[in-house]
Amino acid sequence: MNFWEKVDAELKYLGKTRKELAAYVEIDVANISFGIKRNSIPYADTALKVAKFLGVSLEYLLGMDEVSENPTINPQISEIENYLKRFSPNDLDVILNVTKALNEKY
Repeated sequence: MNFWEKVDAELKYLGKTRKELAAYVEIDVANISFGIKRNSIPYADTALKVAKFLGVSLEYLLGMDEVSENPTINPQISEIENYLKRFSPNDLDVILNVTKALNEKY
């Protein structure tokens, strides 16, 4: 997935719209559509604002934290890790307990 495809996926996950993102980042919503069509990456300041709005790292949006360090890691694990970064410590404890219970099952 490219930068803007990840942005769209994150917007969907958060239940937010391109219009809300554009207002926060102070760009025209058409620029987002244009970026998707051209498979482009915005200027650094805009990209940082987008990452902040979505609550994800800029590295994630740029594809810099994906599998590059260890090609044997399943890409789904990297995606799960990015989602986990948003959870509170209490939520992470619950997820850890569920993961342990599932591990015992298998």
